[in-house]
Amino acid sequence: MESRNRDLETVSRLRTARLHAVGAASRGEMESLLRHSTPEASQVYVVKLFDVHPRFGKVAGRRLLAQLNVPPFARVANLSSQQVDALLQAVGEPS
Repeated sequence: MESRNRDLETVSRLRTARLHAVGAASRGEMESLLRHSTPEASQVYVVKLFDVHPRFGKVAGRRLLAQLNVPPFARVANLSSQQVDALLQAVGEPS
């Protein structure tokens, strides 16, 4: 039972972090998400952030990820520093 409760807490933390990350992406706050994310927020898929970004949306965001050779279902934690720099430059934030 203790293991189940611990698992439920972990899932709850991940879900909350994803909701906060998606909210920040919808406000265009990508630098904080890609460079300074919490361990829980770093598990969010990059494509989810670009799906809600005000300058991109689903189609343009996925097109951008393809152009930069970033797998759409890569997690924020799995991005290289070059990929982060390229994504931030594409969204118009300082790198």
